[in-house]
Amino acid sequence: VFFYSLPYVLSLATLGILLGSVVAYAFNSATFQLQEVRILNIGSLNSDQAFKFADLRRGENLIQLDLVNVQQVIKRSHPEYKEVKVRRVLPSRIEIFLKRRTPVAQVLFSRFVQVDKDLVVLPGSSTAAFRNLTVIEGAPLPRGGLAVGMTLKDPLTQKAHRLMEIIKRSDLLRKHALTRIDIGDPRHMILVVDNAIEIRIGNDHFMERLKILDQTLKTLPLNPARIRYIDLRFDDVVVGPQ
Repeated sequence: VFFYSLPYVLSLATLGILLGSVVAYAFNSATFQLQEVRILNIGSLNSDQAFKFADLRRGENLIQLDLVNVQQVIKRSHPEYKEVKVRRVLPSRIEIFLKRRTPVAQVLFSRFVQVDKDLVVLPGSSTAAFRNLTVIEGAPLPRGGLAVGMTLKDPLTQKAHRLMEIIKRSDLLRKHALTRIDIGDPRHMILVVDNAIEIRIGNDHFMERLKILDQTLKTLPLNPARIRYIDLRFDDVVVGPQ
């Protein structure tokens, strides 16, 4: 049995030596040194900027490079990107695909801060409101301060955000814009439409009150020249004239 299996054993040993030689060559050869970082959808970055963006160094061995770690480093440094994909392109290139977080609202602290659908704080703030984004006003500043990439976890801010999503998905306001949600008084949340009309919705029973609002708006046009507020907190809808 030993003599019959010897050729097989020798073949395996030879294959192992060959594979080891190939791996050693790949790990040590200049052929597989990183020479280019290509970021596919971020605009034009020069070579040095691309290496700095990914925290990579020219000449690193591409075979040994930990792509998962590269991905995590980019996500930590650039939280404005929701999705990061990194791939090796032999012999000497890394390609990076990025998916940017999309702002869906803005929260007013001392400045206006954009957030995405997960309430992740995005880079860039302004003393003036960003256009076409609902403002959430009255939110408490997070403990420890505000930082890009953090998620706003205040329950009232999250409630206002969910309410905004429901209203926009349902097209409840027709052609009118939800310009602001005031959560300064936790007991009395206020929606502001077209920067003019208040809709006083309270702090609970949102779905029922939105259904009542929908029925009301079928017969009551949202005309800021005639309406100052609509109060949904009572058994009967109260409309405050101008």
